[in-house]
Amino acid sequence: MANLLHSILPEPRRPIVYVHPDVAVSRCVAMMVEDNIGALVVTDDENILGIVSERDIIRSLLYKGLSPESTKAYEILYADVSVLKETDTVEKAMEVMTVTRRRHILVTDENEALIAIVSIGDLLLNLLEDKMREIEQLENYIHTY
Repeated sequence: MANLLHSILPEPRRPIVYVHPDVAVSRCVAMMVEDNIGALVVTDDENILGIVSERDIIRSLLYKGLSPESTKAYEILYADVSVLKETDTVEKAMEVMTVTRRRHILVTDENEALIAIVSIGDLLLNLLEDKMREIEQLENYIHTY
């Protein structure tokens, strides 16, 4: 049976870190460092506008030569962020990340409330844990004969 996204979310759930679109990118970086996270949800208090990830920051600051102090979150956010339900499969999340070439997806509950940001690292950890369990089961099977 396929793992569902809600089964890989840590308990207790990590808080989602939100940022206002007018916040400077330098502050976004500080927030990511302080919370040891790779993406922030950009919201105007009513709507999710998108996310700002480490990748978005690198591309905007280094490649485009923008200033972290004067550039605002809304200028670099990724608006077409993928949103999946907690009842979607881990495999679907992997497929979405592969197709979109993005490392973060938003996860909602049955009421469409945002409950988590899942990163490619979260999915890889789940895959690794599954493979370790499978190896253990096979080793146990081999040792019984």
